[in-house]
Amino acid sequence: MRAGVTPTVVSHVLHNKANTVRVSEATAARVRAAAKDMGYRLNVLARNFRGRQTFMIGVLHGAGFVRPSLTRGSLYFGLLMDGIVDGAFQRGYSVTLCPKLMGDQPEDAISDGRFDGLLWYSTSPKEENRQMLQRCADPLVLIHTPSEEFGGRFSSVTCDNRQGIGLAVQHLVDLGHRKIAFLSQGTCSTAESRVRLTAFQEEMERHGLTTEGGDFIECGHDNTGLNAYLGAGPRHTAIIGTSDEQAVSAIRAAQEHGISVPEDISIVGFDSTPYCLTVKPNLTSVAQPLYDMGRIAAGLLIDELADSSTPTRAVVLPCGFERRDSTASPRP
Repeated sequence: MRAGVTPTVVSHVLHNKANTVRVSEATAARVRAAAKDMGYRLNVLARNFRGRQTFMIGVLHGAGFVRPSLTRGSLYFGLLMDGIVDGAFQRGYSVTLCPKLMGDQPEDAISDGRFDGLLWYSTSPKEENRQMLQRCADPLVLIHTPSEEFGGRFSSVTCDNRQGIGLAVQHLVDLGHRKIAFLSQGTCSTAESRVRLTAFQEEMERHGLTTEGGDFIECGHDNTGLNAYLGAGPRHTAIIGTSDEQAVSAIRAAQEHGISVPEDISIVGFDSTPYCLTVKPNLTSVAQPLYDMGRIAAGLLIDELADSSTPTRAVVLPCGFERRDSTASPRP
């Protein structure tokens, strides 16, 4: 070994910590060249063990054992995960999907050391999950759930649901619609769906259009409510769904009832994933920035891991709007 090139110097150069010892760039270059010639590979597990870091981020979903699909349905989860993975990989972190909150005891559920930090995506955490989050000792960032729901303890990334619904109502009003209904799954049990419902009422009022009980349609898990509404003959010229899945269900149900979209009724969704292109006519939809939400959430978490004094942030991203073929002016 050359004079001055001690094991400590070699270790610091190969672990990108050469700035912590006195070593010239020429010496560092020789060390790297020799390591390459010898086929040296960094032992990541050993490095992580010494640094007490896993460089692993856990992604948790509020639905518990339900495994979100990357390829079926609205494709919402695939877009969100693309952003999370890209945001993490760019900073040297890996991502693990967790089927449930882990641990034998609630207080250990998500703080057992296997992850450096956690991303939680849910529109409405159940009470038992909320208690576990409150006890979480690891850095955690929320997606969809506003930071204020946990007293600002965790950073969060959400879309501007009010602005998104505003774009949908404005689009339909510009087309000449005055009788617009809001379609939801069940009774708007999630925080996001409640915000979207309230935004719909406020936007209708802003345009001088009133809303009554009959302007709100509960889709139901088996489309019972939707089919009952369409079977009686639609009383509106347009429907806004609180998700793409519900809006696509409305298009298919309307067609089964002999109701033409958009000639008889216009339909708008919310999310604007590639799922909108799997139905004819292609679904017009509010574009939720899912990829950016995932990428930014991963970045917020890693910033906190790098510096625990980093203040929490509540990031709200604007929505876009993508007009396709499921909306048109109402019949005269």
